Amino acid sequence: MEEKSIFERNDDFSSLVKTAKRKSLKKTILISIIVTVMVIALLWAVLAAGIYFMNKRIETQLDGLYTELYFTGANIESNATSFDNFLVATKTSSKLYKRVGPHLIDWGTFDYFYTILGAQTPLQTRGAMSINDSSLYTNNQRALTFHVPSEPTNKNDFDYIVGLPDFYNIEVAISFKELLPLSTVQTQFPTTQWAWLLDDEIYAEIEEIKKAAEEAPPELSTLLPKDTSEVSDSRAYGFSVWNHTPIESAEFYKEQLAYREGPQVDIVRHIIGEQAPEDWLVAGVVLTGKQEELLPYLQQNSVRTVRVGVVIPY
Repeated sequence: MEEKSIFERNDDFSSLVKTAKRKSLKKTILISIIVTVMVIALLWAVLAAGIYFMNKRIETQLDGLYTELYFTGANIESNATSFDNFLVATKTSSKLYKRVGPHLIDWGTFDYFYTILGAQTPLQTRGAMSINDSSLYTNNQRALTFHVPSEPTNKNDFDYIVGLPDFYNIEVAISFKELLPLSTVQTQFPTTQWAWLLDDEIYAEIEEIKKAAEEAPPELSTLLPKDTSEVSDSRAYGFSVWNHTPIESAEFYKEQLAYREGPQVDIVRHIIGEQAPEDWLVAGVVLTGKQEELLPYLQQNSVRTVRVGVVIPY
């Protein structure tokens, strides 16, 4: 009888092993594909969720910025926001401008950088600074300043305006001796471009400044304003006037209160109360134009101070 070695190749067994290997390889490949697809799908879902929440943050921030600029900022407006989108980040740039005579003047930008991880970083913010009562400047132009009627001041740019060439276009902030109804403003200052609404919080801020000045050491006193009557253009509440129609512009402004929310909205609601627009009390106005167009209004008896803003030599 012929003996068989235990090491002798068995074709049936070898075929079975090959089949098992092929099945195992197919299963491994299938599992790898499924895992890869699941990982990609999960990463895509995380990315999509990050982008969604990033866009919601952008929407919230821009809505807050537009609301702030709508209710505050003397003669400061925003007409466009540009977006630079990357895969995991977005940069927004909101452009500000002023209308001075027939010109639109660049007044800076608000730039923010967002990521899907939740970061929100301001890259550039429009700002100005005053030390020891020096004038505020933004983009190499003087920023407007109003003066609270109840606080003393010796500042007035009337003589400076009179000395300017008659072809210059000028932006001026007029502060009144006392609050005037909007109907009176429409009669006395028909070319008003922006109207200032004085809020009660100004008086609380003035008292805080006075108290801080009394308690501050001498080396820090120069950092505090000496003229407490001043209100910067970015701090002032008010509304734009279009086509020389203050009351109609105020009515539209009031309608916008129903569609917006935020601290600025609450302050404006408190200022105007239940009064009709023609009865709103106005503390000052912004006018723009050439010297000969402005001087008749600057010499009205109701005018307390005149402060220059943007000056364009043409």
